[in-house]
Amino acid sequence: MGAKASKPAQAATRKFPTRAPGSAAPPHARPAPAAQRSSEPRASFAKDDTIRADGADPDPNPMTNPAFSQRLKQMGVATPNPTMSNSSTASPYPVFPDQGPQGSNFPSPSQNATLSALESRQRLQEAAELEFERPGQGKEFLDVGTLKQILVMQARDTPAPDIEKRLRLKSGVVDRLGPKGVTRPLVS
Repeated sequence: MGAKASKPAQAATRKFPTRAPGSAAPPHARPAPAAQRSSEPRASFAKDDTIRADGADPDPNPMTNPAFSQRLKQMGVATPNPTMSNSSTASPYPVFPDQGPQGSNFPSPSQNATLSALESRQRLQEAAELEFERPGQGKEFLDVGTLKQILVMQARDTPAPDIEKRLRLKSGVVDRLGPKGVTRPLVS
């Protein structure tokens, strides 16, 4: 049945779209690439405008203004100004030999919030490393597993001193986590 049904489709001739006469471009209307160049070669050691135009890179962005690009080329490479940061080695003002040392434009490290945060982070890191090197004493720094155990025990109404004793924590660590119910463990 399937073979007989497809026979009429095979018998039909296929028709292709036809173009109106003259709608296709004649082959001689397009200029050949060789026709764009001059027929006689010129040998010269001097660069003229046609040689410079031929050797120039085309602009990848057609929306760029050529005059703007030319002005940028004339300006040349920019020299950066010295920055006003703690890590900068450049002086914001020229220092002359006859001048004395100038005062700092930056706040002292004790008033710099970023430096204070980094120093605090360094102190906490050193204290945590010292605690993990000496496991016999009570723990103050918690890992995720211990924190989850604390939260599960709190959910079961285990008193804070019992949790600290069972998990070998320093006294007051569980209370610093906040009252019961502020955080809850996800039970999976």
